Amino acid sequence: MLISVIVSAQKTDFSGNWNFLDQKSISGTMYSNGVPKLIKITQKKDAINFEKITAGADGNDITANEELDVTGKPFETKSTSGRKKLITLKWDQDGKGFTVTANLYNKDDDKKLEFTYTDKYSMAGASLIMVRKAENFTNGESWESRSNYEKQ
Repeated sequence: MLISVIVSAQKTDFSGNWNFLDQKSISGTMYSNGVPKLIKITQKKDAINFEKITAGADGNDITANEELDVTGKPFETKSTSGRKKLITLKWDQDGKGFTVTANLYNKDDDKKLEFTYTDKYSMAGASLIMVRKAENFTNGESWESRSNYEKQ
């Protein structure tokens, strides 16, 4: 008799308040407000909650709150500029990291994709690493950077 055992990978716990340390360009232009300066992550069995605080172009902070389903079910919200924003989360097969993909649509035509970014989260020792790739389909710009965060 053949018995098969399926072992699910233990997922890394990313919970905590993560302060921005530094950012390095991988490609394209690097923007000082291109990544959050603080990421608060609350990880639950079925969802991961994010509160991201990013410096706004006008000097005021922008706060975004998102609760993403760990099964990859899309989360729909509105961006601070009022655009439809569709976000999904996918765990790496080994459970040690995950990728968040966000698609932002035209404000007047919510079927026309204008901008997308992909954030790849992983841990390096006690540091949170976020690699962001952003693509703007309106002007053709694309950039990628690697940011390090430390736990408060």
